[in-house]
Amino acid sequence: MTRIIKVVKLSTPNETRNSLKNIVSQLETNNYAISSDMGAVRLFGRFVPKKYKQMLIISRPSSRQKGISIITVEPSFIIEKCGDYSFKIRAK
Repeated sequence: MTRIIKVVKLSTPNETRNSLKNIVSQLETNNYAISSDMGAVRLFGRFVPKKYKQMLIISRPSSRQKGISIITVEPSFIIEKCGDYSFKIRAK
């Protein structure tokens, strides 16, 4: 599992970039991330390849609710940050 996953594109707004940076930092330190920026969580989920989505659990509130989203990493894996917006998923 040495592929680097980058979760931002060139046209991403600055507010969303900051939220994505916080999500990656929280995942590295805590193995979970909490965010209220639904656009950032949606973008994060879109850029993670299918192969790696089984290692991440993304829980979102229903479409009628406004709230927080929680992204957790399976306990047997860890996130290694490779940049502000990129990371690797490794086995413990």
